[in-house]
Amino acid sequence: MVRDYTCFIVDDEDLIIQRLELFFSELSHRERRFRLVGKANNGLKGIEEILKLKPDIVISDIVMPRMDGIAMIEQLKPELPHTQYILLTAYSSFEYAQRAIQANVLEYIVKVPLNEADLDRALGKAAGILDEVKKKEEEFQSLNVSVLENKYRVRKQFFNELIRGEIPSHRISHFAGSMQFQFFQANYCCFIVEMNLYESFRNEYSAADQNILKYAITNVIEETVMYYGRGTATELADNRFIGFLSWENNRSEMDTEYACQALGSQLVAHLHQYLNQSVSVAFGGSHRGWESIQQAYQEAHHVSDDFYYHAEKVVKTPAHRFHYRNDRRADFQQKLADFLAWVQRKASKEELEKELADLNQFVTDHKIHKSIMAPMLRDLYRDIAAKFKAGNTLTLDVAEFPMAFMAFREQLAYIGDFTFEYVHAGQLLHRAEIMRALRFIENNLTQRLTLEAIAEDVNLAPSYFSSLFKKTMNEGVISYINRKKIQLALELLNVRDYSLLELCEEVGIVNEGYFCKLFKEYTGDTPKQYRIKMTRYESK
Repeated sequence: MVRDYTCFIVDDEDLIIQRLELFFSELSHRERRFRLVGKANNGLKGIEEILKLKPDIVISDIVMPRMDGIAMIEQLKPELPHTQYILLTAYSSFEYAQRAIQANVLEYIVKVPLNEADLDRALGKAAGILDEVKKKEEEFQSLNVSVLENKYRVRKQFFNELIRGEIPSHRISHFAGSMQFQFFQANYCCFIVEMNLYESFRNEYSAADQNILKYAITNVIEETVMYYGRGTATELADNRFIGFLSWENNRSEMDTEYACQALGSQLVAHLHQYLNQSVSVAFGGSHRGWESIQQAYQEAHHVSDDFYYHAEKVVKTPAHRFHYRNDRRADFQQKLADFLAWVQRKASKEELEKELADLNQFVTDHKIHKSIMAPMLRDLYRDIAAKFKAGNTLTLDVAEFPMAFMAFREQLAYIGDFTFEYVHAGQLLHRAEIMRALRFIENNLTQRLTLEAIAEDVNLAPSYFSSLFKKTMNEGVISYINRKKIQLALELLNVRDYSLLELCEEVGIVNEGYFCKLFKEYTGDTPKQYRIKMTRYESK
C-alpha cells in the first residue's frame, strides 16, 4: 500500500511559499502521496505549528527573522526525530552547509533559481528513509511482542510445574535469578484471581480474543501489585491466574489482612474498569522462601473454593472462610429427589422459581463443599433431561452441562431455565425471549451493552442466556452486538466523514483501538480507508 507523506513549508518570502504551494498542487495531479498540510513565515512560528501537526517532511529556508531554519531544526529534532528536513537557501555559505550537516539535514537545495527536479528527488529520498524507519519500527514492535509472549508462556509453564512439585530446587533458583524473582526470599503470600461468568466469556469471544484478554488481565494484575509491594502474576489455567505479593519487613496478621483486602479490592476494580471483566480474588497466608510456594498455593486454592457460593467480585482471605456442613448432604439429596418428582410439564416459570428458591435457601443455611455439591447438581440435570426425553423436540446434549466454571447460583439458575424449556418443549417460549433480547440490543445499540444487562432484561441466567442465544442465532451475543455496531458505523460514514472519536461515541465503543480492530475485521478496511474508498466512489 502506498503511504501518504505530510509536508510543511517554512519561509519568510511570500513568493517562495506561493511557488512551493503551486509545486505541491501540480504534484498532487501526478503523485498523491505528498500532501502539504501547513506553512509558516519564520522559525518560531514554524516550531509552534510543526509540533502541532507533526509532518513527515519539513522544507525550510535558512535565513529568516527571529530564528533561522537550522536553529529551528535543532530544536525540533529531539521532539520529532523521524521527521525529514530539506533546507532551501539563496546563499552557498560553507558555514551554513557545515551547520546543516551537523543538524543531519537530508538535503541542501539552492532556491534561486529553484530547481523543481531537485526538490522532487529530495522528497523521494525522504519518503524512502521514512519507509525504512517505519519498517524497522514494525519489525522491532513485532520482536518486542514475540519476546513478551515467550516470556509469559515460559512463566506460565514454570509456575504450573512449580505448584505441581515438578521442578527441582536448583532449577527454581536459576529461573528466579533470570526472571528477577528474588522477592520470594522475603515475606510473600500467594493469591488466585478467578474470572466470573467464564462460560459466557468462552461463548462470546473467539479463541484469539480470549488469549488477548487473558494477556491483558495478567498485565493489569502485575501493574496493580506494584502499588502494594513487589510481585508477579501469570495465567494458571482456564479461568484462573496466580499471583504473589511480597514485602520486606515483618507484618502483623492484621496488617497482612488489610494489605490483602486492599490489593484484592483494587484488582477487582481495575479489571472491571479497564477490561470490563468481573473477577474474584483469594489469598493464602504469609510464607517465606521458594520451598514454601506449593503450600502457599494450596492455601490460596482452598480459600478460592469459597467462590462457589459467592456472587461476583469478592475478595477472600483465610480469616473469612465458610464453615461447610457436608453432614447435610443426604438431606439436600432428598430435596433434589423431591424436586425431580415434582417437576411436571404444566409447571409455570413462577412455580419453578419458587422451588429453586427453596433449594437455594437450604444451601444458604447449610453450605456443602463444591466437590460434593457440583456432582449432585450434574446428576439432577441429567435426571431432568431423561425424564422429559420421550417425545421431546429438543436436541440439547445433556452431557454438555457447562458446570465446570459456574458458581452454585449460576448452576441452579441454568438448571431452572433448562428445565423450563424442557417442560414447555415445542412451545418455543425462549425464542420470544431471544426476540426481546434483539429488541433490547437494537434500542440500546449506542450504549455500552453487557451480557449481564441483556440477560437481566429477559429474566434468564447469564450463562444460560449466552448458551441459548448462540444456539438460536448461530452467533455469540458480543459478536452479534459488535457486528451491529459496525453496521451502524458504516451507515454513519455513508452520511458524512466522522472522526474516529465521533464514530466511537456514536456507536458506544469506548476504546478507539478496539473499534478500529473490529471495523477492519468486519469490512477489511480501517475507517479512514473505507471513507477514502467511498469518496472515490461518490466522485465517479
